Formats: sequence, C-alpha cells, structure tokens
Amino acid sequence: MKRHRPTTILVLILACLLLVSLVPIQVPAAPEPIFAPKPEVAPLDDAPFGLNTHLATRHPNLSTMHEPAERVEETGIGWAREDIHWWRIQGRSDTWDWSFTDQAMQELILRDISIVGVLGHPPGWATPYTRDDPSENSFYAPDQALFVEYATAVVERYGNYIKHWEIWNEPDNPLFWKPKPDSRAYTSLLQRTSAAIRDVDPDARILLGGINPFDTDFLEDIAEADAWDSFDILAIHPYVDPYEPESGNIVASTDGVRALADRYGEKPIWVTEIGWSSGPGDRDTIGLTDEQDQANYLVRVNLLLWYAGVERIFWYTLKDDIHNPYGLITYGDGREDYSELKPAFHALRTLNEQLAGVEFVNKRDLFTRTPIIDFETSMKWRLGNASNGRLKYTRVLPHEGHVGAQLTYDFASTNNDYVVFLPDESVPIPDDSYALGLWVYGDGSGNTLRIRLVDAEGEILQYRLGTVSAAGWRLIQTPVGESVAEWNQISKDGNGTLDFPVRFHSLILDDSSDRFVGDGTIYIDTLIAISGPEAYNFQLQHGDNAIDVLWAPISVRARLASASNTARLTRIDGAQQSITSQDQYLSLNLGPDPIYVQHKR
Repeated sequence: MKRHRPTTILVLILACLLLVSLVPIQVPAAPEPIFAPKPEVAPLDDAPFGLNTHLATRHPNLSTMHEPAERVEETGIGWAREDIHWWRIQGRSDTWDWSFTDQAMQELILRDISIVGVLGHPPGWATPYTRDDPSENSFYAPDQALFVEYATAVVERYGNYIKHWEIWNEPDNPLFWKPKPDSRAYTSLLQRTSAAIRDVDPDARILLGGINPFDTDFLEDIAEADAWDSFDILAIHPYVDPYEPESGNIVASTDGVRALADRYGEKPIWVTEIGWSSGPGDRDTIGLTDEQDQANYLVRVNLLLWYAGVERIFWYTLKDDIHNPYGLITYGDGREDYSELKPAFHALRTLNEQLAGVEFVNKRDLFTRTPIIDFETSMKWRLGNASNGRLKYTRVLPHEGHVGAQLTYDFASTNNDYVVFLPDESVPIPDDSYALGLWVYGDGSGNTLRIRLVDAEGEILQYRLGTVSAAGWRLIQTPVGESVAEWNQISKDGNGTLDFPVRFHSLILDDSSDRFVGDGTIYIDTLIAISGPEAYNFQLQHGDNAIDVLWAPISVRARLASASNTARLTRIDGAQQSITSQDQYLSLNLGPDPIYVQHKR
C-alpha cells in the first residue's frame, strides 16, 4: 500500500541502539544521521528462504518440466514447497499415475533443492460430495481412510528423498476445506496421516497444514484434542497484503501461535506461504501493489520474518495465475511460458546470493521512542465496562524505573469478555507518531491487548497492540497510520483514519477467544509513541566482510560507519556500484528498495 504518512513495523526492542535522529532527504541543511555498529554475532540458519513451485500440479507438459525447474534453480533457493496432490496421482480409484509428480521431484532433487511435500487435495470420487468432477481437484473433505492410503503410498515412493510433509493446505480456510472448516475432522486426519507417515519413515517431519495465525481458535482445537504431538512444525500463512510488511505488522504474526506453543510445547515455526500480488488479485482487488513494490516487499518480509524467529519462509509463488499475479514470473502466453521475469524474481535471486553463508550480527532501526505514560507519576484509572478487572500501580515488577501497573481480570463466560480501563487525565499523543507500544509481562493466556485513541474529529478508533504471551517483559506495538477496519471504528461518524491531534482514550484486555474462561494477572509499563524517520538496517557478516541490508519506506539520507575506503552497493535487481567513504562513513540514499552494502566494519 502506498503511504501518505509514515508508518512503522511492530518490532521487539531487544537492545539499546546507539543511533541519532534520521533526517528526511529533503532537508539537506541538517546533519546526516549515523548507523553505529554493534559487534555481537549470532549464526544465520542455513537456506531459510524458499519458494512455492507447483511444478507437478500447474505445469501441463511433462517433456518441458525442466524449464520451470531451471527457473527455480536460478533463484538460488534451498527449499521448494511442492504439491503432491492426490487428484493428480489417482484420478480414478483403480488407476495410479505418478508421471507428473515423479518428473517434478526428479527435477528438484537433481538440482539439490530440499522439498516440503504438500499432501492434499483429493479427486472428486474420494469425497462425499457428488457434484465435483470425479477425476479432478476437489476441496471437499476427503474420505479419511482413503486419504491415509494415498499419503502412505506417496511417502513409500518418495520418502528416501523427502523428509518434510505438510498435511493439507489451509484446513481452516473455507475455500480449501468444504463445505466449511472442521477442526475435529482435520485433527483426525492429521493424527491418522502423521501416524501412517511415521510408520513408513520414522525420520519424517510433519508440518501443520499452513493455518491463518491471526485467529488461533483452530489451532487451539487441535491442541485441546491432544494432537499437538501429531506434528513437528507449526506452518502458518501470515498474509497481510495489500499492506506493506511493516505497516501490516508482519513480525507480530507469530505472537498468537507462540502463546499456544508456550502452553502446549515449543515447535519451530515455518511460513509456508507469504506474498503480494503485483496487481489486482484475490486479496487486493484494486491492485495497490505494483511489480516493484512486490520485489521490495519480498526482500523486506523475508528479513523481518527471519528476524522474528521464523525458521523457513516460502514465497508464494513461482508463476502468476491468470487473475492472481503473486508469482515471480508473469502468466505471459500461458502456463508453459517462463520468459518474462518480474522484478521479484531478480530480488529473490539477489537475496539468496547476498545472504549465502552470512552470520547475523544485529538489527537496528532509527525510531524515536517517546514515553507517553510511564506509571511513575500517579494517575487514576476507572473501569469503562463491567467490574471484571482492576488496574493498579505497583512496585512489584516494574520494567523500568520504580513503578509499573498490575492488571487483573476475570473472564467468567464464553461470551466476548473484555475489560476497559480509562485514565481520568487526558493524555496527548505526539503529532508525528505513527506507532504506539506498551511493555507487557504476560501470564501465557494468549489474550489480546487493544488501545483506543480519539482524534481531532472526536472519532474513537481501536488498534490491536498484540498478544499476551508467557512470563517475561516484551514490547508489543501497533501502527496507527493506516485506516482501520469498520469493526475497529468505535464511533461511526468519522473517516476511519486517525486525524491529528490525537489523545489516548483507553486500554482494553480482550479474551483471545470467546471460549476462554479464566482469571489472571499481567503487568504493564511505559506506553510509548514511535516517531521519527523509518529506516531499517540488518547487520550481517561474511568472513571478514560486513554486509548491511538497508531500506526506508519513506526516503531518507543516512550515513553508515565503515572502515572501508570503498564499498560495494548491490541493488535488489543485482546491479552493483562502488561507493566511497568519507571520514569513515558511507553516505546513502535509502528508499523502499532494499540495498546491500558490503564493506569492512
């Protein structure tokens, strides 16, 4: 989404940043800001970036399947998420045709690309629904015994080469589990299929079927049915398009599933689909994202999710569909045309080239963080709804200073329980703020903290700060620069967008699911406003060379500390140029296109 005001990503602040203010590029008289290095180095996971390839199900010609496989290889990915769909293999109950899946697996394995095999969608004959074509793809729930037979046959055939199996695709999505999502039915399928796979290959790793992480009810149903051990990897699909990765708060997309994992057992998180369409598509019917935006977001979302602790990330997808341009390659003259590469293709290739063999050092930003409510000064709060909660100041567990706040609640019903706290004093928000954050010490409930603001028009708007996770201090944040959904427009007489000047209205703790019943205590401290230029710097290391990845959604000019006389700047399309340092600083024009700077620290 193109911006008309600065917005920000919701990032956990893990360290004190030695940075000064960043000045917009249109103010040349002001001094340039400085990115200061931080020496701590942590290892980078091997080959974290992958691609949804769909060779077996979307490429129509066996004899030319090497052509898309060659394009996959050119991207430099280490992992492919490939459909091994039932309908493609067993179009008739008495016939097994492995030709397309054999060819697709062969092409990828020969190129040393690891595979996640997606076990899904049945032919019409294998479901109770009678109106689908018996031999073609159906999204109706399958006959489970027959599905287990098919999955067993697949793993017996490819288990020597494929060790990761994703059971179904988006079972919580009504498009892909008809007539409607059914957590009990999927849980049964997951348990039966994973057991069958492990009987064939005890070393296999099972992935959950790529769920929506912004609503965890489906996942909680699986956990409560004692099926948490039926999978090894939490696969999620955290689409936020058409918003940018930062304003869409992509780094907070794992919060809800992590809260459940705190209760039921830690698991790696993989994003098996993420993407933006470069024009009108299913999620963006207007087409707010163009091809260059798509390329920029590809780099930015991969880095942000990786930093958020996601172990593997798979871009969706290799090639455009005719009315859904999420691919790296245009639809062109049809499904066999791989000639027209989009900027995102070059961006993924450059990302893999630049990050091969690097170690992570640090992530930094240039935000200005201003305390709005620090709880050191006494201020009265009152309840805005029922008497099922209390907020009081306490010295028991402050995050900083001497005083924080203790928030207790009691959600006794399976209705939508929540508690609202309003300050008696009016609290202004700085006019240049584009995000708000709150320090929270959680109780593992997975409940949701929200904030309400009142703007210049008197409109009250609500924003989701984030999920209450396990014990330990953590900063949760929300951008406030974009328009809000209708259900978050608490007063209905405005434009749905925050118009400054703005004041803090209230803090809300909401049950994460209406099914949640229980009481608890959390601690909060220091509500902050985030402003200043929005710029990002991922510091990496490759041997003796430093590699910095930098971008700014709104153009700014900055300086980067460097011990090199000259450095190599690489753009996301792979184009390179030399830049010269002055007084041990490199001057850089930062914009929405990420750049890679290789130099010496």
